[in-house]
Amino acid sequence: MDYINLKQIIDYQDPSKKNQQQDLISNERDQIEDLDVFLYDLKELSDQITLICSTYFRAITSQELLYRLPNLYNLQNYMKFLDKVLGFWCKRSILETSNFDERVAVTERFAQIAICAYEKKNFTAVFAIIFGGIIDLEKSLPFTWDRLSKQSRTFVTLVDDMLGEDSHFKLYFEKLRRSPLPVVPFIANNQTRIAQMEEKHNMIVLSTGETLINFQKFQQIGGHLSEIQQYQNMPYDIIPNYDIQRELKRLNPMKGFQDENSFQNYLVTLKEHIEPADSTPKVFPTRRPTNTWRSHSRSVR
Repeated sequence: MDYINLKQIIDYQDPSKKNQQQDLISNERDQIEDLDVFLYDLKELSDQITLICSTYFRAITSQELLYRLPNLYNLQNYMKFLDKVLGFWCKRSILETSNFDERVAVTERFAQIAICAYEKKNFTAVFAIIFGGIIDLEKSLPFTWDRLSKQSRTFVTLVDDMLGEDSHFKLYFEKLRRSPLPVVPFIANNQTRIAQMEEKHNMIVLSTGETLINFQKFQQIGGHLSEIQQYQNMPYDIIPNYDIQRELKRLNPMKGFQDENSFQNYLVTLKEHIEPADSTPKVFPTRRPTNTWRSHSRSVR
């Protein structure tokens, strides 16, 4: 039976990946809980989000994907930026906007950011924004959903179909394989399959501490790692804007909350306040000067 040394495989890395990407702002004093989605140019903001996602993704090592070691920060930062920053930022920004027309404009803005990211083939940011803050609006904020532009609602439906569980992500993989590089792929599916294969097949640990694996059984793991690595080799040709990137990395929508559960309870309370079930939206004053968002609230049907 053929075995290979797993350590030899995972130690072969692009030298640029050896530097840990620990630049998400962890000091709470330097963090911000909100960032006005209208503060920066739409395309510029989306491009900088794509650069951050790409930087974190390209720094992820095989060791992190295989072992999920707590002292390696690249994968942690990548997942945190997507779930705890982009997704929660979108959701909190929408729900904290009490005025109905202004809330529609905020939702449209995030949808347009996701559309721009989709054009750059930054699938992870698209899924983080749409699934993190917009996908459930049809049920949770139906009046807001109905006022969104046809383009935005169609795009949300497209993204939902791409990750449809019934099709096993078929539409997403078809789109991914047709997309020329650079790409920031959605790697959760690869992570899940790698974890499943690790649990299913036993490794052999020698007395020297080295790990051997059955090559025939584990070649699929190498296939998933290779699939991820091929997308890590091509950077984006986008000029960095470090001021925007710093503000995005300072963003912590859960700042001030004890844990994620208390944060989610807060969001539920907001939802019930602005659009109570079986009732029309309440009237509230605007948060921003109307000239900063008014043009974005127009419904395109």
